[in-house]
Amino acid sequence: AKGYIEGLEMLASMRLCANVPAQHAIQTALGGYHSISEFITPGGRLYEQRNRAWELINDIPGVSCVKPRGALYMFPKIDAKRFNIHDDQKMVLDFLLQEKVLLVQGTAFNWPWPDHFRIVTLPRVDDIELS
Repeated sequence: AKGYIEGLEMLASMRLCANVPAQHAIQTALGGYHSISEFITPGGRLYEQRNRAWELINDIPGVSCVKPRGALYMFPKIDAKRFNIHDDQKMVLDFLLQEKVLLVQGTAFNWPWPDHFRIVTLPRVDDIELS
């Protein structure tokens, strides 16, 4: 039973997060009624931000990511052997200090290996390209 409960907790942690209420409040935050279609179709802000972030992440040798299909974040995989990463928490802290870009380590989402990180795709395209 213990393994079953741990498995359920892991699945819940991967699917539920503190950001869920914010995702429901996004319409008001964007200034009132907006059709989500204008944001997620080609030319829409969220669509373009997601695509540009995905392109840039996949252009980095040793980093790969599946294109998100509705999420406002990405969960790229990094080649831990290539970059000699054993502690993803240290990796994201070092990256923050050196590059001034905030990532979240994959182990924070119950990912068992130090080979993923999470980033949001909400910044404007110019900011994504700068980062």
